Parts: sequence; structure tokens; C-alpha cells
Amino acid sequence: MASEIGIVVSALLELGEEPVVSLDQDVERARVMRGLYAAERDGLLEEHPWNFATVRAGLARLAEGPAFGFPYAFALPADCLTVLAVEPAAAAWAVESGRLLSDAAGLAARYVRRVTDANAMPPSFRAALAARLAAKAARKLTGSAAEKERLEKLAADRLRTAKGRDAQGAGQLPAPRADGLLRARE
Repeated sequence: MASEIGIVVSALLELGEEPVVSLDQDVERARVMRGLYAAERDGLLEEHPWNFATVRAGLARLAEGPAFGFPYAFALPADCLTVLAVEPAAAAWAVESGRLLSDAAGLAARYVRRVTDANAMPPSFRAALAARLAAKAARKLTGSAAEKERLEKLAADRLRTAKGRDAQGAGQLPAPRADGLLRARE
């Protein structure tokens, strides 16, 4: 079973450091990883519309709309990292101060959510996250600029691999209907 500590241990091993059994350990490598983990995980999730982290949800309209520009405001789900699209697709929208503003009275969103369960993350994503953690911690834990540079390249390679694997499972959108294209020409 995958776990947060498993990802951290992978990062530490990549650094040539001794593993930890818990992020609560009172050792520098645990403290460094504890300080990096959540921000790096969320940052990596936010960078790409990962299939495993993309969800769709109806949004609750807030009683008070914005002062100007849009008539309606909607609450974003608590786990929302970035909004990818809204439905109806023709709606104008913007995200401001943790709210989604729109000209549509009812709205649903497709968004990237915060995934905290490592078991819900594909192996290639976990590997990319471990490499990113190792690269971020390299200078602090090893004192080596060369090691940091090596790990940044490794992190970039693993991210490329993870994105490629993610794209393979993206599915296929329906092809446009020929009669719809013909009607568009009328």
C-alpha cells in the first residue's frame, strides 16, 4: 500500500539519506520533508489536469454576489486546487478570492482536487512527487548544488513520464457529428 511516508522515504533514499518511519520524528530530514510535503504535493497536482485528481461537481450559489462585473458568486469545493472548466460552457466566469464568479445562475465545474491519499495517486505521480521532494530538500540535507541539479533533472524526467502515462488514460472525446457541422455552415 502506498503512503505519504513511503513517498518521503523514496525521496530520502534518492538523496542518499537514511529513511524515517514518521514525519513526526525529531530529526532534520523528517522536519524538512514535513515542511515540504503538502505544498509540493498540491503544487504538483495543480500543474496538470491529472485524470486521477479531476472531478466534476455542481456548485452552490452564494447569497451575496460580487459588487460588480458578474451577477452571481459560487462557493468552490474545499478540495479545489484549480478550476478547469464550467458548465454551461458558454458561461463567462472568473475565480476570485476563493469564489467562482459567473453570469450563469446555475453552474457546475470540472476541477483538479487535492488528493491526500497516496493510494489514489498513480505510481508515476508518486515517483514524480518523490523526485520533486528530493530536489527541493537536496541543498538543505546534502549541501550539494550538484546533487540538487541532478535531482531537478530527475524530477523533470519523472514529471514528463507521469504526464505521458496520464495522457494515455485520458479517454477520447466524442467526434463531432457530421450533421452538426453541416448545420453550422447554413
